[in-house]
Amino acid sequence: MAGLQLETKRRASGIRYWLLGMASVALLGVLGWIVFVWYMTGVRPDFLPFPSTVLADSRVDETRVTLEQIDEYTVDNNYPRYITIPALSIERARIQQVGLEGGMIGRSTSLDDVAWYKESATPGQGYGTVIIDGHSNGISRNGAFAGLDGLSEGDDIIVERGDGRAFTYTVTENKTESFISARKTGIKRLFTPYDKTKEGLGLLTYTGNWIPRDQVFDQSVLVRAVAK
Repeated sequence: MAGLQLETKRRASGIRYWLLGMASVALLGVLGWIVFVWYMTGVRPDFLPFPSTVLADSRVDETRVTLEQIDEYTVDNNYPRYITIPALSIERARIQQVGLEGGMIGRSTSLDDVAWYKESATPGQGYGTVIIDGHSNGISRNGAFAGLDGLSEGDDIIVERGDGRAFTYTVTENKTESFISARKTGIKRLFTPYDKTKEGLGLLTYTGNWIPRDQVFDQSVLVRAVAK
């Protein structure tokens, strides 16, 4: 009888270990699927913690720009130097010059700076569209264009050139759409002057979920404005 009981206990123990092993494999499978989905789409469950370093672009310098650095910043006379957006409490954010990077408009190297696409119009040109791109989210804090989706029709945007001349633009359109939609039609719309009789300004930022595979956010904010 004692031998039978011992054998029964061993079998029960073996079944428990087998079930525990299967449960562990299933859990690892679920976690693996969650990580895969996050890597491909940026979507992640709130209950699963992710390191902040993998939730935004780690290549961007998040050191705060000082007032002295802002005052000392210079560009060519007809290039945009600063952007001011009173409705978002943005005052004299520095404007770097960028080209295309991997088929996309380049980004500023600093979280506090924005970037003017140098193949677009220049402020005061009188036609075309001045295109300026800025960061929305960083690893440790928000970027210069974090509140861009909060701009309303009629809000003013001031762009100052290297020669000190300032040009004011009025917001006429603000849309948030998927990154894919922006690449298909949104960016083209941004380059098209809202009013063909006036110089345009287009502001762009990316927000939402960070997609590790593509190194981009999954949402785009596109603001169009016209010169006063």
